[in-house]
Amino acid sequence: MSTARTAARPRATVRTAPLPPEPYPPTGRGAGRPAVREPRSGRTELNLLGPLEVLHRGHRPHLGSRRVRTVLGYLLLHSNEAVSPDELTAALWPEDAPLTAPRMVSGAVSALHSAPPAVRTGVPLPAARPGDRRGWLLEAAPHEVDLLRFRRQAARGERQLADRDWPGAALTLRRALDLWRGDVLAGLAPECAHWPESDAVREERWAARLAAVTADLALGRNHDVVRELMVHAEEQPLRPRLTALLMVALYRVGRQVDALGVYHRAREAVVRRTGLQPGRELRLLQQAVLTHDPVLLGPGLPVSAAFPGSGRGPGS
Repeated sequence: MSTARTAARPRATVRTAPLPPEPYPPTGRGAGRPAVREPRSGRTELNLLGPLEVLHRGHRPHLGSRRVRTVLGYLLLHSNEAVSPDELTAALWPEDAPLTAPRMVSGAVSALHSAPPAVRTGVPLPAARPGDRRGWLLEAAPHEVDLLRFRRQAARGERQLADRDWPGAALTLRRALDLWRGDVLAGLAPECAHWPESDAVREERWAARLAAVTADLALGRNHDVVRELMVHAEEQPLRPRLTALLMVALYRVGRQVDALGVYHRAREAVVRRTGLQPGRELRLLQQAVLTHDPVLLGPGLPVSAAFPGSGRGPGS
């Protein structure tokens, strides 16, 4: 198909031309490159931070079968990156792919270009193009995909946190977290929950959540931090940064015994699951709580003394 014919179509389809330089930043492999041109449309939203959702002018076009929606979800996780047929096959069938898998994968991708008229004529899906290593590429502008918007805001919030702009960091990071409507690609095929890419996005959410809590704690919102982190502490005992933030918040609201209890429960979980002791930073923080170290009530990042060399507090 020639470039001229492609440009003349009302909606871009799979092309045979070589992949040009990426106009939008990828969401995963090689992420971080800035966009080099303005997005072509502000009418589309492709959401995967929760149930898969495609919005076009306020409407939700029908996307077809579960396989088609699963393929779209995987392509969205790799927005602006070439995805090979082998990768898509492995994503759809983690074990024992059928002999007809290549044909089914190709058919599912094609279905994204031959959907009902509301999709085909309304142009709600970014263009899919063959990648430079034979595959498909779902091209999306930063404003079209909630994951891209989340990453952009979370990165800005992390920079504000590093600059000790606590109010700005708290506001920016909370806005980023508000983009989440549930688990990534919730309700889609069961295998989606176990994709490494899905796990990586969940970890990004945790990093943003703990960064937001760090900013809140620096602002003295201790009771809010206690309420938020108590929900997660029992199910996430292996996150040292979460444990540290909760210990400091509990200490600041006059609950020294509870702060030490959080440490001991985390220590038991770490020993039971890994056979190791908690890291040096948490042990130092426990000692600070035991000795009523005044640094725990000081301004700024309250865990910086227990976690030396960290501009943001303990690791995630």
